[in-house]
Amino acid sequence: MVVAGLVLLAAADGALSGFRSAQGRTGLIDHRRADTIAQLRGLALVAVLLLPTVVVVLADRRWSSWAEPGTAMLLVYAPYAALVLLALLAYLTLTWRLRYLATALILGPFTFARPVVALAGGAAGVHAADRGVEVLGVALAVAGVLAVGPLCDRWEERAAVS
Repeated sequence: MVVAGLVLLAAADGALSGFRSAQGRTGLIDHRRADTIAQLRGLALVAVLLLPTVVVVLADRRWSSWAEPGTAMLLVYAPYAALVLLALLAYLTLTWRLRYLATALILGPFTFARPVVALAGGAAGVHAADRGVEVLGVALAVAGVLAVGPLCDRWEERAAVS
């Protein structure tokens, strides 16, 4: 259950990182197709970047020992994710003017806080880890998740230039 929660959060984070990178300056332009492509790109990117973590965990074979670091990480990530989901729900249901207010007041600051939250969850996971392989897995996971946003940004910048 812990692994499923972490995978779900990482997948959502990857898709949203792609979405964030693809956003334009105005909500009046319909760019749903581009947004969907960017979300899929972010999802694929997080899957690739988390592959080293998956390899470390599967090679370890002491899977039950990963429950404590994973739970510690979820305790940090879950409240943040719940607030982001509430903000996204508001974004999807409000008029376009209120969407931009929600973005400015909630989603913008949460995007700014994302690396801090990722590192805090990683620190909690490392603190709960009993073995070096668990510390390595947590560090690889956090590094992978933190790399998604900048890589999606770079991809969008290159696409805009060409």
